[in-house]
Amino acid sequence: MEVKTEKQEASSASMIEAVDDNENDLRIGERLVEKDRDSTLWSSSVSHKRILLHSIAALLAGGVFGYDSVINGASISMPAFLLYFGDHTTTGSLFVPSIWASMWTAMSYLLQAFGGFGIGLVSDRIGRRWACVAAACISIVGVGVQFAAMSRGMLLGGKMINGLAIGCIFASATAWASEISPLRLRGPIQSGIVLFMVLMQAIGLVTIRIYVEDMSTSAFRKVFALQWIWPVAAGVAFIIMPESPIFLLRKKKVDAAKRSLARLYGIDNHIAARLAVLRKQMEQEHSQNEAHGDASYLELFQGTNLKRTLTVIWLFLAAGLNGASLLSQNTYFLIIAGLPAVHAFDVGIGGFGLAVIAIVFSWFFMERFGRRCIWLVGVAVNIVVMAIIGGLHYSTSQGSLWAIAILMNVLLAWQLLTMTSIGWVITAEVSSYRLRAKTQSIGVISNAATTWLFTFTVPYVYNTDSGNLGARTGFVFMGSSMLLLIGSWFLVPDLHGLNTNEIDWLYAQNTSVRHFQQHADSAKTSAPEKVHNTDV
Repeated sequence: MEVKTEKQEASSASMIEAVDDNENDLRIGERLVEKDRDSTLWSSSVSHKRILLHSIAALLAGGVFGYDSVINGASISMPAFLLYFGDHTTTGSLFVPSIWASMWTAMSYLLQAFGGFGIGLVSDRIGRRWACVAAACISIVGVGVQFAAMSRGMLLGGKMINGLAIGCIFASATAWASEISPLRLRGPIQSGIVLFMVLMQAIGLVTIRIYVEDMSTSAFRKVFALQWIWPVAAGVAFIIMPESPIFLLRKKKVDAAKRSLARLYGIDNHIAARLAVLRKQMEQEHSQNEAHGDASYLELFQGTNLKRTLTVIWLFLAAGLNGASLLSQNTYFLIIAGLPAVHAFDVGIGGFGLAVIAIVFSWFFMERFGRRCIWLVGVAVNIVVMAIIGGLHYSTSQGSLWAIAILMNVLLAWQLLTMTSIGWVITAEVSSYRLRAKTQSIGVISNAATTWLFTFTVPYVYNTDSGNLGARTGFVFMGSSMLLLIGSWFLVPDLHGLNTNEIDWLYAQNTSVRHFQQHADSAKTSAPEKVHNTDV
């Protein structure tokens, strides 16, 4: 009996010591979170350089999306492409029939929506990392079909396969990046994905510019072939990346999560403390699962989650309402308006160069002025510039055509600075942990569905064989941008400096999105104790 009692006492002492260690790790972890919250962008980048290095995989996923998006729209402007896949007008001019110009871009985005929906379920089972690898493999196949296309229908099939893959990889990669990012780098890393997307768009446009004067069929096939680089690079990168520690903890793989954190932060960088913080968050999530069941798409539209989901959908609907679909086709638009192809591509390349600079500046602006303020100002300026573009239609001078070309490309950069990069950051921040993968999927679906709708219809608005509005299309998007501004006032929050639990608490308290920053201090003090009792 005595021996048994001693063993029991020893066991109890060990348990008490373990509890004390866990509580100590949790306190250290919470201090690390607060330290990161208060750090500057530079100091956080230096402290977490390993995470920045790992985030390259997500940037490459953005590259897959970026190169494809510009090739989809700009390749139809190549004379060699028009000779092979186009038709002649009664005057002998080359053009792509509106139905095919719409379908090549629109069907790609429609399949992105299907990919974004399906991958949310898959990545919750197999992980973000392997979902990205599988999507990269599908993209390689889709590019191959486009490269070998001998007909308009075969080219459409290749674009649809690649669109499916892009929807999958973009949803999974942004969710993975959000889950590995420390609080201070969450926004810049998501914005970095957009930056790399724009860089690849610029590279794609430069590639087309190189071959634009080549009239052989190999010209546009070379442009398609270079697209293989990005899914191959992204697939290889994700093979060697660590899995999201949050996903691993959700699957109760604690040791694997610890190894993942060690790779992300460095083995001697308070791994036990960081793990303790994540485990506490997962325990809160587990209590929510017990109360509400496993996360489902239906839950996104229930309770306090509804407003968060509507915010995500609205942010991506903006890509249609703000006229991005018109601006993304500006090269073809300017060519049919009378600007020489070479000049149209040169102006477009300059626009993308300006966009790259704009996105880098957005990393600093979004922290100084807040996400919401930048977004609203961006939409307001968009209204004015679209009105000017529409008005220039009534001037027939060559100078007016050049003014339209410059304004369209400057506005493209402005949208990337104030809306696109900000929108991706907010969508990565606004969801709860347990619904993050599915929320990102809804984001990709919304983006793809919106782009599909507008890229399908916009050519019918401005094209010579349809609505023939030309630059007057700017008036259409002036009106839709006004609607965007009104909706954004009620839906777009500023989540700067708030962690996921604090955001959960603010939504659970039905705080107006206009007042999130005013209640930030209350959220920071109340969220840790109260969030587990709320419906998030």
